Amino acid sequence: MPVYVVIGASRGIGYQFLKTLSSQDPSNIIIGTARTVDAAQEKVAADGLKNVHIVHGDMDDHASLTAAARKTAEISGGVVDYLIANGAYFAIPCIFDVADDFVGKEDLFLDELKQIMRTNVAGTLFAFNAFMPLILKSSIKRVSAISSAAMLPEYIVGAEDPTSLHYALSKAALNTLVAKFAARYKQEGVRFVSISPGWVDTHADMPKEFMERMSKPFYRWDKTLKGPISPAQSAEMCLKVMDDLREEQSGEFLSQHGNHVWINGK
Repeated sequence: MPVYVVIGASRGIGYQFLKTLSSQDPSNIIIGTARTVDAAQEKVAADGLKNVHIVHGDMDDHASLTAAARKTAEISGGVVDYLIANGAYFAIPCIFDVADDFVGKEDLFLDELKQIMRTNVAGTLFAFNAFMPLILKSSIKRVSAISSAAMLPEYIVGAEDPTSLHYALSKAALNTLVAKFAARYKQEGVRFVSISPGWVDTHADMPKEFMERMSKPFYRWDKTLKGPISPAQSAEMCLKVMDDLREEQSGEFLSQHGNHVWINGK
């Protein structure tokens, strides 16, 4: 009866983790955090998800994450086996800007950098710290953060992708944070991993032109690319990476394949 916690579970791949875990094993205890609990609970009920609990948690509010951990302990008996930090900010107002576009827009750059680092990096640190006492009581002790290959120098240069600057910077910092936690808790047997989920079809609400512009660098990077994978595919693969994670891999950044083959390659 493993206990899973998904930070940022109200939509996208975060919500898919809830669906996948609920369908995999009825004995799973699954806790998802959301800023708006009622809306997430309605979604869970409408989809008939079993053993899924929604608690309030906001990655921009460390006190809410501490409270979420306390509520989780009441549900789970004080133990968490798997923790997945998924929530993220994307800096949409300047997502297509490149470095020199910020000449004359320095305040915008700094404001967006502050917000994205607060959510994606500091929020993950606060979530890990809040739930670590529960992880340490587990015999499994798996912790992951959903990252992105968008931060890789070989991708950025190979795909000729100077956009999504803030997002890439935050994910580079996130991967470093995960490695630091792996070093901190190595002796306690906690295994950490940053996972790139691949190019996942989670933006159906975005305009077609936006998605076409976002995806062009992917096709420059991999000429064989067929398109995004489904959230269900990605969630299953990411969960397998966590299950299969070896002690010597703790702190690494891996793809959804459990290796260093990025985007949707094999």
